[in-house]
Amino acid sequence: MRVVTEWWLLNHLAVLEVVLVGAGAGLIGALALMHRRIFFAEAVSHAAFPGAVLGVVAGAAFAPGYLTLMLFAGALVGCVGLSWVMGLVSRLPGVSSQAAAGIVLSSGFGLGYFAATWFQPLPLRVDSFLTGSVLTVNSTDVTAAAIVLCLAAAACWWAAPALTSLAFSRDLFRASGAKPSLYDATVLLLVTLAIVVAIPAVGTIVSISLLAAPPAIVRPWVRSPALLLLASPVVGVVLGGVGLASAQLWGLSSGGMIAIWAGVAYCASRLGTRR
Repeated sequence: MRVVTEWWLLNHLAVLEVVLVGAGAGLIGALALMHRRIFFAEAVSHAAFPGAVLGVVAGAAFAPGYLTLMLFAGALVGCVGLSWVMGLVSRLPGVSSQAAAGIVLSSGFGLGYFAATWFQPLPLRVDSFLTGSVLTVNSTDVTAAAIVLCLAAAACWWAAPALTSLAFSRDLFRASGAKPSLYDATVLLLVTLAIVVAIPAVGTIVSISLLAAPPAIVRPWVRSPALLLLASPVVGVVLGGVGLASAQLWGLSSGGMIAIWAGVAYCASRLGTRR
């Protein structure tokens, strides 16, 4: 009992972080899957990399006491900026939205490495941007994850019928007299926020596993959008908890282990539906 108590005192912030990030990413990932925004989420996760690096650089120069907040702000600005660029590129003749997302994905990753190399030495290691370091999270990280989870839950509570209707038929949604732009923007904003707050826990690269895997695991086993929205956060929490526990047990990266368990669970889900 004493060992458990000491472990909890040392790692309670990490446990809270993976629970909140897993639940929020699972819920928002379900919305992204329904609205076919998973590839957008992948591109945004890479767009967050250079923004996070520049945010840390700015924080180290002008606000050393607010390094985490500057990381969040930089990642958010990077996501919004490169998403805007992605929208402009997708409007060019002969360029599809997937091609535009691919351009942003590769460019964002390259810009991130360039910035990390150019501004060496950084107060944070580069691998912490890519795979995260959940054992070093602070109360600001946990609070940000809790806020995003509450925002996602509020959006689903407020607009679940409209979000579901828009996901399955845009034409019928427009025929009802409603405008899809507000709901599209809501989904895109939630995806961006989920990736930004997941950086301290699982990094920019691994965050897509917590967004995409839970709804993909659940989808073959449910028959309604409501069940998808309810079950995906639970799977996200389980993946985060198992990943953190196995990482500590074997002395490995928690972000990497979360991604590995997400892949294992997805394969098991697909094999189960085939049988």
